[in-house]
Amino acid sequence: MNTSPLPPRRLIIDCDPGHDDFAAIALAVTSGVFEIEAITAVCGNAPLHRTSFNALAIADALGTSIPVYAGAVAPLLHRYEFPAAFHGVTGLDSTGATLPPPRRALMPGHAALEILARVNAAPGEITLVVLGPMTNVALALALDPEMAGKVKELVFMGGGLIGGNVTPRAEFNLWADPEAAAIMLRSGIKATMFGLDVTNRAWLDKDDLARIRAAVPGANPVADIIQFYTDRSGDVAAGRVPGPALHDTCPLAWLIDPALFTIESLNVTVATQPGPHYGATDADRRPWAPEGGPRIGVALDLDRPAVARHVTDALVEAARRIATRT
Repeated sequence: MNTSPLPPRRLIIDCDPGHDDFAAIALAVTSGVFEIEAITAVCGNAPLHRTSFNALAIADALGTSIPVYAGAVAPLLHRYEFPAAFHGVTGLDSTGATLPPPRRALMPGHAALEILARVNAAPGEITLVVLGPMTNVALALALDPEMAGKVKELVFMGGGLIGGNVTPRAEFNLWADPEAAAIMLRSGIKATMFGLDVTNRAWLDKDDLARIRAAVPGANPVADIIQFYTDRSGDVAAGRVPGPALHDTCPLAWLIDPALFTIESLNVTVATQPGPHYGATDADRRPWAPEGGPRIGVALDLDRPAVARHVTDALVEAARRIATRT
């Protein structure tokens, strides 16, 4: 429940569910501090027909009436095989129980048009939370370049200064559509990036996973969905971390409590030239470096135990909500 005297922050969540997208949406919904205007889906972790279905199933299973819109079927230029090795064929595979099928339909119209219409209707009020490739928001910006000045803030999971996870240099979300990401960052939009520098450390441990499992005896889609993602994590298998890194939860955790993260203002660029750096993010952190264009906030550290508590609490509550609807 939102006990703040301030009105809830208005969000549009653009995503490609995805197991960590699921956790992020659960965190946003159960926190009670946001007014979620819409959820928009983009291709990324899976093809659009999968990600849009998953987004609708998540919103419906959590007991919300948040409208869900389908967006871009493909990136602006890049073409790649969808990464079923991590998220499964559906994009939200499970080791057992799955989410119930949604009881409602996707909203008509394209996600990019809906993003643009809602931002134009409430200039300065809507935060765009982008948890997948930036195709939808870049399309909206292309339709109306003035949108960059009307968005309250762009908060996104993607990139990283430490290296990549899909190539040695590039993180998946920005690699999947680097042209879209470059368009957004060059626009001068107020933005904050949550890249692999912090999201690799946004993991849950075995006690967190046990709490989620214990929340609902018997069939527990939340626990089984997160278990699938845990089983597919190479970092967990190699013993580098004790549990799954739920990358997409970081932007929402920061919006809930900014004190959980250390943010530095940097000039970030996205490589769009073909070659080994395609999709990589770079920032010049030299103190004597000249100003080189628009700067964005970059998350460089986090309070991992506190973030894990927020996420675990959200997934426990999500498991209980879903149990009442099945």
